[in-house]
Amino acid sequence: MIGRRDIASKGLASLAAIVVVCALSAACSSGDGGPAAKGGSASQSPSASKTASQAAVLSPELLEGVLPRGINMPLDLGERAVNAWDMSDPSICQSEEWRDDWCAKAVAVGRGGYTDLESQEVVVRLISFDEPAAAKALFAGEGTADEVGQNPPGDEIDGYEATAPAEGWAGSGFNVRQGAVVVKVEYAWAEGREVPDRLMDITRMVVERVRQTQSGHNPTASMR
Repeated sequence: MIGRRDIASKGLASLAAIVVVCALSAACSSGDGGPAAKGGSASQSPSASKTASQAAVLSPELLEGVLPRGINMPLDLGERAVNAWDMSDPSICQSEEWRDDWCAKAVAVGRGGYTDLESQEVVVRLISFDEPAAAKALFAGEGTADEVGQNPPGDEIDGYEATAPAEGWAGSGFNVRQGAVVVKVEYAWAEGREVPDRLMDITRMVVERVRQTQSGHNPTASMR
């Protein structure tokens, strides 16, 4: 878990001195005598000054927030585990079934598991890069309308047949790129059991959670 940094507050005397100096300086003014009047640009908050590609970079903490919790999944699919990691140990990325060349350029990876402990299992894997161009260079989705339907989520998408987690099970999945993040969603089910096909619905939710986070918002997309 990534802890929060404690921020030390300044004393009242120092704050008062700063206010006095600022009041006497034209550089602190937002009026006609401010930086804009001298040909400079007004200061921006860190979030406002980020470029679109910078805003799309998801740290391990943000990537973990993207992963759905049990409360976001269908009622009969409970949360099994949700984790995200930085790249201080690249072997974790490799163990999450990402290719070596992907792991070499990744910023963070994440994984969420969900199951009803009987007939359905969902695994969501995420990998984040430092810019959309890096993700695009590694993944070029070629999913057709027959494979992924009309208006699929994300910038690029591919469907595939997933490896069954156990004998008597079947599975399928989607790979989706949303900006600088690639999402892999695998849905497995016990053959012969009546289970709903939720693969696309879950994929849409996860991709929307990525998009929300990349836009600086809380990831709130849910299937409930």
